[in-house]
Amino acid sequence: MRTIRYFLALAAAAAALASCMTISLPTASQAGLRFDTRPEAVPADIVWTHVGKAHELISVKELIVVVGGGSNAMSDADWEKYTPPLPWMKNIERNLLFTDTFFMRSPVAPEEATGEKRYTVREISGHTWIELAQPVAVDFVPAGQATDIVKPAPGHLAIKTIRKPQILRFTGSIFQLTDKRGNFYVMHATETGTPNLDVALPAGWTLRKVDIAEPLVITPSQGGYYNIVGDCLGQGYHQYVFADPVWPAQ
Repeated sequence: MRTIRYFLALAAAAAALASCMTISLPTASQAGLRFDTRPEAVPADIVWTHVGKAHELISVKELIVVVGGGSNAMSDADWEKYTPPLPWMKNIERNLLFTDTFFMRSPVAPEEATGEKRYTVREISGHTWIELAQPVAVDFVPAGQATDIVKPAPGHLAIKTIRKPQILRFTGSIFQLTDKRGNFYVMHATETGTPNLDVALPAGWTLRKVDIAEPLVITPSQGGYYNIVGDCLGQGYHQYVFADPVWPAQ
């Protein structure tokens, strides 16, 4: 198996989780989801890797995302012509806005795991892949008004909860989304490559560009959970500040 640093580099595009358009997810309430929103601790052995291209597959049966890695990862040339076998499909590629990342562990790996035991390896189509993320639930804003999971209708947002134990680092400036109730989200990806502030949001929500003097480092909540928000332009956001100690708030 290749080095852990190689796995980390391949995990750079983990935030591109968006192929849920073909997947039916329960709401957080229906899934019985409840997690402590305190951020997980940053590992002492963190090794930052610059974001790059990653090859991701998502299983519509198991609801798991894998990324190419391990001893026999698929090459870029093979990926371009590759058609995965069912129930796997290629995950959508996005333009990422964070600069560096650290892949802590696979979603179901024990938090105390160390070294290569952090990563769950699979073989698909004769190549090796690392388990990367696990979709869990989806909720909508305004509440109760269902819309498209990936690209909701104007004036709506989709909040996907996933298990993805990954740390992200943003530098220079960020695009900050807030409901003005103490919840904050940072834009991590776009379809076009250029963030757009002119987006129809639900009442009370705002989006603005913020210059940051120090890097913004965000980590998942306890258990490796992230809330990933999608807007009507296909822009994605990670929640990094919670107004309440648990999600969903009671």
